[in-house]
Amino acid sequence: MSHEALNPIHPQVLPHLDPVFVQLYNEHAASTPAGPIDLAVLRKKYSVLYSYGTGPAPDCARVYDTEVLGHNGDAVPVRVYEPASEGPWPVHVDFHGGGWGLGDLDTESHICKHICMKANVCVIDVDYRLVPEFAFPIGIQDSFAALQYIHAEGAKKFNIDSNRISIGGVSAGGNIALVCAHLARDAKIPLRLVAVGTPTVDDISKYKTASETPWQSMHEMEHAPTLNWARLKWFDNLKWQSIAPAGPERDSQLAALKWYANILDAPDFTNLSKTVIYTAACDPLRDEGEAYAQKLISGGNEVIQKRFAGVPHPFMHMDKDLWQAKEFIELTAEHIKFTLGK
Repeated sequence: MSHEALNPIHPQVLPHLDPVFVQLYNEHAASTPAGPIDLAVLRKKYSVLYSYGTGPAPDCARVYDTEVLGHNGDAVPVRVYEPASEGPWPVHVDFHGGGWGLGDLDTESHICKHICMKANVCVIDVDYRLVPEFAFPIGIQDSFAALQYIHAEGAKKFNIDSNRISIGGVSAGGNIALVCAHLARDAKIPLRLVAVGTPTVDDISKYKTASETPWQSMHEMEHAPTLNWARLKWFDNLKWQSIAPAGPERDSQLAALKWYANILDAPDFTNLSKTVIYTAACDPLRDEGEAYAQKLISGGNEVIQKRFAGVPHPFMHMDKDLWQAKEFIELTAEHIKFTLGK
């Protein structure tokens, strides 16, 4: 199946897109030949995939790589961004995007730098393990274990105030942050804020076609640039291929899935942290992200939800040209600074 997301913009979607994005995309991406994707090649290119639209980021006082404990006590790499002020600092923990099978510590480095300097917080970016080499939900398992480690050991290891923690991420990383909010509540980790962009929410393995989904955005944006239905299904298949085909190992892995495949099925939506959810109007995932926000509101939680007009799924990586991306970064940093500064 050919599902490369870098194609000429589909006429069904074109009228909905900001002309600034259309020009940027046409100049840099639309002429890329369509074809099957090689996972190894895509991993090498992923963190620079949208660099044609990424603006300069401020220099933090210090940036360094180290490790924390992930799932089952295994070492997980992290990158730490420190502001120029004197610690102990509040801390924002970031989980990068990449459809569970892509992404690394370079993927959201520009966003991490902006948050560090604009919000005056230490940012710790978690390089959780990927599918299909490791079974889903390894990204969630590693990330929550990392959050637990940062809360327990961060004051000593990172010079942070472990009572002033926020978490966030984009796409699959947004999903991880939303799940970790439930797990943190149950583990009595005092999260102040969850701030996510264009999160994945639903289990699309249930649907054969975009038209079968309950989400209008999937129907309208089936052929959206940068992330389309075919690519979503490719990522989803990669995720499920990570599960063993049979036997006790499969049983154990399926048991670990809990409600993570569709986070709308979480058993308890009460007493969750303040949550900010940003969606993109031209993203197939738009409506499920907004449905999740509504479920949080129904649970009695404080929620801020905003839809950015005219842009596709990974718009926040294009802050050189898109006002929507600049505003996404500014607002995210403002919410973190305000909430953790109390």
